[in-house]
Amino acid sequence: MTTVVPVLLLAVAVLGLLAPRLRTMSWLAPTACAAVGVVIGAVPGAAAGDSVRPLLAPLAFIVLAVPMAVMLDHYGLFEELAGLVAGGPRYLGALWVLAAATTAALNLDVAVVLLSPLYVRVADRRGEPRFVVALQPALLSSLASSGLPVSNLTNLIAAAHNHLSVGGFLVHLGPSTVVATAVGWLCYRKGLRRIEAVMPGALPGAAPGPAGAAGPVPPGRTRPRSRTLAVGGGLVVAVVVGFVAAPGVGGQPYEVAAVADVVLLVLTRSAPLRVVPWQSVGTVLGLGVLASAAAEHLGVARALGGSSLAGVARATVVSAAGANVVNNLPALLVALPATGHRASWTLWAVLLGTNVGPLAVPSGSLAVLLWLETVRRLGLPVRDRDFLRVGWWIALPALLASLATLLAVRVALGPGH
Repeated sequence: MTTVVPVLLLAVAVLGLLAPRLRTMSWLAPTACAAVGVVIGAVPGAAAGDSVRPLLAPLAFIVLAVPMAVMLDHYGLFEELAGLVAGGPRYLGALWVLAAATTAALNLDVAVVLLSPLYVRVADRRGEPRFVVALQPALLSSLASSGLPVSNLTNLIAAAHNHLSVGGFLVHLGPSTVVATAVGWLCYRKGLRRIEAVMPGALPGAAPGPAGAAGPVPPGRTRPRSRTLAVGGGLVVAVVVGFVAAPGVGGQPYEVAAVADVVLLVLTRSAPLRVVPWQSVGTVLGLGVLASAAAEHLGVARALGGSSLAGVARATVVSAAGANVVNNLPALLVALPATGHRASWTLWAVLLGTNVGPLAVPSGSLAVLLWLETVRRLGLPVRDRDFLRVGWWIALPALLASLATLLAVRVALGPGH
């Protein structure tokens, strides 16, 4: 019974997460099942604590970063930036490159939080359907997030656990990241009409202002445009520098976000506490506890395979499937013990699967959950099934192409590299 119960609890949590009637309380099933597991002893309390601990710093960052983005929107920065980047006939390509670069060089969650409001404003400026433009940060949060340790929270956790270097990421996953981004762009461009058909009513003029206020943010109404760009843009640059520099001095990205929040509280005189994504936090914590408890009963090590070409392919596919079922962070935590404590082809395959694969369903990654909360707050009523209708047919070709690239790198470098 002790073998079956953790797996059953995980299955119930996932089914509850996907149930349409519970989508307004997505945290309920995962956290309730995790609590039941601890109470009845199916999930030891110490093991639950061990599974939650690696998630605390990343989730603290999310809790602080979302209000930061909302206050930047309140300040009018995104409206002004939209006016600068909305021009030109190839603006979609420029926005794709911007989202890819932001994801790769900074972090996928930072990209989603900071760029989604900007892309909604750009769509309004150009009179384009919001869903088409605002979808880009969500897509790139997976497609472009494997090339550097900082690009994804999964990378950061794996880098600390397995002592991975920046060079290791660039050599092993850099080519796959470039290919996934390029193939994703081709699928996105080819399917523009299909994407437009998903939400034909999501046209400019329907979105409320930040944090639910009526009407868009009025550009320059309360302060000169130059001041908005200088102060808001300078703060963003400082935050970006802080994200990059903080780990080198023993700091954390969430501490940088906390300082930025204090500055923005003074500038905007508003505290958008109701936009803190507590549902996403509860969902990830609950799934993390349950996935870790169920891992030893699921034969993860056998499923992942070894360093052969077939093993690398199997590990990528299994990890992508697991990420779509239980979210990519818990899926990584389940797989990490089976990868040892050093770099291996199994580990690179797991990272590729958990990073690129989760676009098939909205609950596959924390970044997409954040994106959904952000665009819904901005007035874009994206339903889970709307994302499902476009995510899988962009993710699947990108995942297969990036996997083929990883296998080519494996052949070029050899099994022991």
